[in-house]
Amino acid sequence: MTESFVDPTIHEEVATPLIGKLSIFEQRATALAVFWMAYFVVCLMVSEDPRFEVLSPLALAAFYGIPACLYAAWLWKSRRRSAAKTGLREATATVRPGWLYPRIDVYLERDYKLLQTRRSLRIAPRFKGLEKVPVFIGGEGTDMIVIFPRGRFSKDTLYAVPVKEIEPDTA
Repeated sequence: MTESFVDPTIHEEVATPLIGKLSIFEQRATALAVFWMAYFVVCLMVSEDPRFEVLSPLALAAFYGIPACLYAAWLWKSRRRSAAKTGLREATATVRPGWLYPRIDVYLERDYKLLQTRRSLRIAPRFKGLEKVPVFIGGEGTDMIVIFPRGRFSKDTLYAVPVKEIEPDTA
């Protein structure tokens, strides 16, 4: 039997509720897709009236918003499943500002990973200059997430950030 060199995951009674909360992002994206669908239908019904010609371009925006929201819901579902498969690991992170997307140095117990956010990180200024902030990391490949201890609007909530691993020499 081979010895595993994977960092230990946090206790299941802590990890399971955190991973379950990731479904909120999936539900929010699905709800936005439903909103865009309803908005698109209303725009099409109202656009026959010449006073509402401005709604036609907005209907086009809704037409693009529907697949974007459905894709976001699919991505969050994939991230949640990946995190459930690998579990959550405790780590420390240092956020480094990037040109478009910040980079996150993650220090696990026996490993180091350089991650890049897959979107703008609004929480980055809160951690700017702070080194080794405690975080949770879960998932693998393009379905990785980093969970910060402070939420975007409240200190009592967690902030999940989708990330991907990059090679340190490309930094």
